[in-house]
Amino acid sequence: MRKILFLLILLGVLSFSSSGYAFWLWSPSTGKWENPKYPPIKENAQEQFDFAVQFYEKENYQRARNEFKRLLKRYPDSVYAYKGQFYLGKVYEGLDKPYLAFQTYRDCIANYPYGGELENIAEREYRIGDFFLEQEVTKILGLKLSLPQEKAIEIFKEIKEQAPYTEWGALSQYKLAICYQKLKKWKEAIAEFNKFISGYSEHSKVVSGDVDYQIALSYFENILNADYDQQRTAKAIKHFEDFIINYPQNEKVEETKKKIAELKEHTAEGLFESASFYLQQDYTESARTYYNEIVDKYGETGWAEKAREELEKLNPKPQ
Repeated sequence: MRKILFLLILLGVLSFSSSGYAFWLWSPSTGKWENPKYPPIKENAQEQFDFAVQFYEKENYQRARNEFKRLLKRYPDSVYAYKGQFYLGKVYEGLDKPYLAFQTYRDCIANYPYGGELENIAEREYRIGDFFLEQEVTKILGLKLSLPQEKAIEIFKEIKEQAPYTEWGALSQYKLAICYQKLKKWKEAIAEFNKFISGYSEHSKVVSGDVDYQIALSYFENILNADYDQQRTAKAIKHFEDFIINYPQNEKVEETKKKIAELKEHTAEGLFESASFYLQQDYTESARTYYNEIVDKYGETGWAEKAREELEKLNPKPQ
């Protein structure tokens, strides 16, 4: 009777198999039902870890993921649990799931702060942050559906918290500012660049003038994307001029000079518009003051010639 019952159960199990073998089979040696696809977990954490690593090295990431998860569930307090979670992050990278990989690395440091892979994990997180930083914004019908730079900001902030005294912590502070630049949040970018200078004053990006240039560039972009403001424009020009004085050998000096010229054109245009407004209101003297300022301070701009023409109209030569 028992044999008949066993055969009936076995036949039922086999009938549900869709891949040529049963999902669960009875093992007389262990006295248990076993899944041939996932054999019993190994008797100790090291064996389970080594078993999972084999699949990772063969790039069988799906199976590796399952085996590392089994390791973490069965042996959460083992030293191999830490190693397993680290590898699990690498598995998600192999599966092209970068954000899930970052979350796994983040939890690895949180759960095992003394694991010994801090630098390695911070570097991997940094590479993932860089990946999201460089992604284009997804749009449908002109609407922004995703801002990958927001994920990059989350990642770089986490690295700063986890590993502030490593090279990756420093670079994450810098890249955080670059993220804000890409999102056109110029004030936030400037604030983060200044934090970089304060926290990493000896870093090559500070010593070379790169950060000073990025701050000046942020002022520049903020001005061009906003209504004219003479004080802010003058501040941006001052930042660029200081950059040239402090870092005369920097490769961006020529580019900086072009941006100064562009800002001066921008300033002269604003002054010319103000003069035109006063002229329309019959405030001739105020208009004359602005035209003279353009000629005196921004004589190299295209607006200077227009200002001279307007001044001649206001001060006609005697016949």
